[in-house]
Amino acid sequence: MKRIAPFVLVLATACGGGGSDTPTAPAPAVVVSVTIATTVTSLNIGETATLTATPFDSKGAAITGRAVTWASSNATIASVSTAGVVTAITAGGVVITATVDTKSAQAPITVTTSSPKCDGVTPASLQVGEVRTLTASERSLLCVSGGAAGAEYAIIPVNLSTTIGTNAAVNLISSNTVATTGAPTAAQLSAAVRANAEIGLAAIPTLAEFSAAARMPRNIGFERALRTRERDVRRSVSAASRSASRSASRSAMRSRRPVAAGRSNILGLPATPDLGTLVTLNANANVACTAGSAINRVGRVAAVSNAAIVVVDTTAPSGGFSDAEYLSIATTFDTLVYSLDTAAFGAPYDMDNNGRVLMFFTTAVNQLSAASGTSVIGGFFFERDLVPRVANAIVPFKCDTSNEGEMFYLPVVDASSKYNPFFTSKANMLLDINSTTIHEFQHLINASRRYYVTPEIVESEEAWLGEGMSHLAEEILYLHVAGLEPKTDLGFQVTTLTTARNAALIAYQVDNLSRYNGYLKATEANSPYADNDDLATRGAGWALLRYSLDRSPNPPNTYLRALVNAPTQGIPNFNNVFASIGGLVGAVRTFVVANFTDNAVPGVQAAYQHGSWNFRDWLPHFTANNSRFPLVARSLFSGATQSFTLVPGGSGYVRFRVTAGVVGGVSATVTAATTPVDFLLVRTQ
Repeated sequence: MKRIAPFVLVLATACGGGGSDTPTAPAPAVVVSVTIATTVTSLNIGETATLTATPFDSKGAAITGRAVTWASSNATIASVSTAGVVTAITAGGVVITATVDTKSAQAPITVTTSSPKCDGVTPASLQVGEVRTLTASERSLLCVSGGAAGAEYAIIPVNLSTTIGTNAAVNLISSNTVATTGAPTAAQLSAAVRANAEIGLAAIPTLAEFSAAARMPRNIGFERALRTRERDVRRSVSAASRSASRSASRSAMRSRRPVAAGRSNILGLPATPDLGTLVTLNANANVACTAGSAINRVGRVAAVSNAAIVVVDTTAPSGGFSDAEYLSIATTFDTLVYSLDTAAFGAPYDMDNNGRVLMFFTTAVNQLSAASGTSVIGGFFFERDLVPRVANAIVPFKCDTSNEGEMFYLPVVDASSKYNPFFTSKANMLLDINSTTIHEFQHLINASRRYYVTPEIVESEEAWLGEGMSHLAEEILYLHVAGLEPKTDLGFQVTTLTTARNAALIAYQVDNLSRYNGYLKATEANSPYADNDDLATRGAGWALLRYSLDRSPNPPNTYLRALVNAPTQGIPNFNNVFASIGGLVGAVRTFVVANFTDNAVPGVQAAYQHGSWNFRDWLPHFTANNSRFPLVARSLFSGATQSFTLVPGGSGYVRFRVTAGVVGGVSATVTAATTPVDFLLVRTQ
């Protein structure tokens, strides 16, 4: 313990004759030393102590009213607040410094681990498969018995904050626990390889290898930038113009203004244009609405179907699709993409009043992917084209470069690799067209209804939820083409049973599985609702949405349409639509447990299972030896601590075993006590 030197406060009075009657303010005392008053030299993890610093002048008198600056030599071991409150985080030594003006004092503190003691405490009783949210007292001291044969458990901390940046530092320490030996373990290799051999198919390689050989990864950064530009367009509108009710004016605007002769955008086309008709369209993907920024391309109408108009850039190289093939593409869009997306999310608002979506095959898309690049841009939807060139009563702002209609931008076949080597194969492009348009059509439907159908113009959907819905659209397409159904616990064997299913899997669904696999590799740092557009966030967002649909009582389309037609975005939107399962916090709390327990822990309730996918069977096939599930739990054994830093929505996994006849103890702490962190206990054996 550091002693504090006693001090004497001396009061001095000065008297003098003559001079002014106005008193002269004394000069501020000069700090010559600082002392930290504390008897604390050590803290256990999770404990706090308040330190007090006092500055002194040259006469040893205490100085009051001076600001104290506190600092820790290692904030990961122990942090200190501006008020001098020290919080022990993990084992180790740290020096706390108090500074006043230019003078400082130090207080060394050792952070130690204190094993929880369960003497005289009745241990908690759980059945195998039971999941329990720890109470405050159980977080402080959880006691569990090994029973007559030993028992195994897992603790899953999850940061349920919905505020960006509110990370949580979590610590766990135990006594009388050992490393686990039983389930859940890495999934056993699926029997799919044997099954394929029996039906004459070659052994399937890992899907990571198969996917890389078949398709270039998509350029997520391009789409992220595109969505940002779209949000900027909406945010340029004043709050007043957004808040005005448009219900009366919308009906008046149903009758479209007459088409001007020579109009160069979609509104310049007849509803059913003749083949060969030429139309000029803005193909600039990098600038939204800046006047004079249009990159105009002339296109030729090559096909017209019930739901699509196909326009082909006149600069397209030879060797591309024939008009008959373009008609087949349009017909496939009708019967597959348009049908599935509108059934799930609703129909787009028909801004251009032609009942169709325009598919613009243009070399401008080919040129977006560098020949030496490691990712490819396979097409896109640009919200700009839903904004009128002249503001009206429905949309009270304008976009000078809008094409004024529902449309996609797609690459042309480039058989001679004039632009890059990514679009040479017609067969691959046919698959890519469907996967691109099913994804982008969800964005189009969502945006058009937020512009034209909701009572007010609504902000674009947040990335994590908007992309989650578009990736779910890809899954819907996959299930349809493969002849499979959701809520059937799909494993590797059934999804790879035939060559046709393999092809559908790689074209439409393997990327979802791969992104979710990436999320599970780092659940502490990743989240289903992170404020970014990372691949792991997309994978987690898709998986959370699929999980939430599987858990909800009504048909999936009920919830998907509600998400699209909402006056809110992101977390409030999810909370409203999935209120029956506790909104976002309720869904994430059980979702992170299901990621661990599904198809691995017997007896868990349906809330802790994934209804549509057997990920334990499927995801190991992304590893080199087809044998490892990506989510790896840490071991908690006596004398050691496990520490996590969890982002909002992040989760950690710790397993431990209590041997027969022994009572084990666990203590859990959170550095930021106000951060909403839940600890979920699962008995696994």
